[in-house]
Amino acid sequence: MAGGKLTPRQKMINMMYLVLTALLALNVSTEVLNAFRLVNEGLQSSNSSLNGKNDGIYKAFEKQMEQDAGKAKPHYDKALLAQKVSRDLYNLLQQYKDTLIAEAKGINPETGEIEERDNIDIATRILVEERSKTKDGKQKGKDLQERIQQTRKQLFDLLDEKDRANFKLPLNADDIKTKPGEDKKTWEFATFNHVPVTAAVTILTKFQNDVISSEGAVIEYLIKKIGETDFKFDALAAKIIAPSSYIMQGQSYKADIFLAAFNSTQQPEVFLGPLSGFTKAKDGSYEKLDSNNPLPAGYSESGMLKTEGGMAKLEQGGAAVGEKKYTGIIRVKNPAGGYTFYPFEGGYQVAAKAVVVSPTKMNVLYIGVDNPMKISVPGVGQNDVTANLDGAGTLTKNPDGSYTAKVTAVGKCKIAVAAKIDGKVQSMGEEEFRIKRIPDPVPTLGGKLRGGNTQPGSIKAQSGVVALLENFDFEARFDVVSFQMVFSSKGEIFKAEAQGPLLNAQMKSFLDRAKPKDIIFIDEIKVVGPDKQPRKLGQIAFTII
Repeated sequence: MAGGKLTPRQKMINMMYLVLTALLALNVSTEVLNAFRLVNEGLQSSNSSLNGKNDGIYKAFEKQMEQDAGKAKPHYDKALLAQKVSRDLYNLLQQYKDTLIAEAKGINPETGEIEERDNIDIATRILVEERSKTKDGKQKGKDLQERIQQTRKQLFDLLDEKDRANFKLPLNADDIKTKPGEDKKTWEFATFNHVPVTAAVTILTKFQNDVISSEGAVIEYLIKKIGETDFKFDALAAKIIAPSSYIMQGQSYKADIFLAAFNSTQQPEVFLGPLSGFTKAKDGSYEKLDSNNPLPAGYSESGMLKTEGGMAKLEQGGAAVGEKKYTGIIRVKNPAGGYTFYPFEGGYQVAAKAVVVSPTKMNVLYIGVDNPMKISVPGVGQNDVTANLDGAGTLTKNPDGSYTAKVTAVGKCKIAVAAKIDGKVQSMGEEEFRIKRIPDPVPTLGGKLRGGNTQPGSIKAQSGVVALLENFDFEARFDVVSFQMVFSSKGEIFKAEAQGPLLNAQMKSFLDRAKPKDIIFIDEIKVVGPDKQPRKLGQIAFTII
C-alpha cells in the first residue's frame, strides 16, 4: 500500500484489494501446484542434459588445444569466459532458489514437496520488496534482472560483431512492455509478485535452463570458428561426377570430370588413356605423377576433352548392356615448371529397362493421410516420368518430383509408371500396394497415465483423455469425441459421461473424492482420426494408492 494519509474511500479500496488477494491465494489449486512441480522437474532434467552436451563441447575444445593450441586458444579463452559468467549467474539463481525453499520451511522428506509451496508472500518479500546490501540498495529482484541482462551482454560480446544481429540467445529479462494508458510494471513485480513459492522456484529453474542453453549456443559457435578460414583440403585428387552410373540400353552415359579444389583461373586439361605408367598406392588408388614432359606415353594433345566452366565433359554411348570402364589423367601446370598428372578411373553399368517404385515411409498406403512416395526410372529425369494410381485413391505429383498418394478404402491398388525416352512415352511397369487403416491409438489420461496403481495427485493433475498414436511414422491425430468415467468407492458405483476430451465437473469431483483402494475406469472412449471414421478404444483402469 502507498504511504501517507489515506481517505476513507482509499482505505476501503486497499482493504478490498487485500481480501481479493487472499481469495486468489486460496484458489491456487493442488493441480496447479503439482503442475509447477512437474515442470520444475522437467527443467532440471533438461538442465542436466544440456550440461552434458556443453561438457562434450569443452572436451572437444581440449582436443583442439592438443592438436593446434595456437589456432584454438583465442576461441577456447572466450569459451572459458562464457563458462564462468554463465556459472556465476546459474549459482546466483540457485542461491535464490535455496533461500525461497528455506523460507518456505524446506522440503518435506516424505512427499518431496516444498512445505509451504503455496505461500505467495515469500517470493514477493524476497524478490520484490527486499533490497540488496550493495551501495545502491536495489531490490533483489531488480539486481537479479540486471545480472541476467549483464550476462546476456557478456555472452553476446564473445561473438563476432557481424554475427550478433542474427544470433538468438534464450537468456533475457527485458522490462515488461505495457499498452498506452496501463500502469508500468517492473520486471521483478510482474515475475514474482504474489507468486507461490513452487512457481517462483520453477521460474528460477527456467532461467537456469536459459543460462545453460545460451552458454551452449555461444561455445558451439566458438568451436565452429576454429579453422573457419582454413583451406579445407590438403591434397588434390581427380573426381568424377555423373548424373547416373546406371543407364538403360540405348541411352548415353554422361559425366563431369574435374580436379577437386581446382583453380578457377585455370581450365583443367583432361585426357582419356591408359594408366600403365602410373603407380598404385596401397589403397588401390593411383598416385600422381610429376614430369617435365607435356604428356605421358600413350596420350596426345588431340585426345583432350572439351571443358566448360572448369569441368571436362565426358559422353560415351550405352548401346550394349554390361559394365563399361574408362581411365585417364588431368594435367596441371606447376608454377615452378613442368606438369603434374592426376590419374582417374571410372565406370558405369548399362542395364536393361527397369522401374523403381518405393514408398518413402512404409510398404503400404494408409487411409486418411498423405502417403509420400518417390517414383523414378533410372536414367530418366523426373520431368519425363509419370505415374498413375489404379484403385481407390489418387496420386499427385509434387513440384519437387515426389508423389503423394491418397487412398480411401481398404484393399489393394496399383501404381503404373511411364517414362519419356528419346521423345517417346514408354510403359515401365507397375507395382501393387496394400491399403490399410491407420492403427488404433492408445488411450491415456492427460497423455501420460495409462492405468494401474496411481497417486491421487498424479491423476488429479490431468485434464482429459488423450489418444496417442504410437510407433507410427506418419503425422496423424485422433480426436476424442466422448468417453465415460466409472468411479468405484467402498462398493458404490458412480458414472459420468463427457463429450469431447476434457473431464467435466462431475468427473473432477470423482477424482477429488478418490482415496486409496478406490478404482476409476475410463471406457466407452470414442475417437475420430484422419479417415473421419469413428472408433472405440479400450478401457483404462486406475487403482488409487
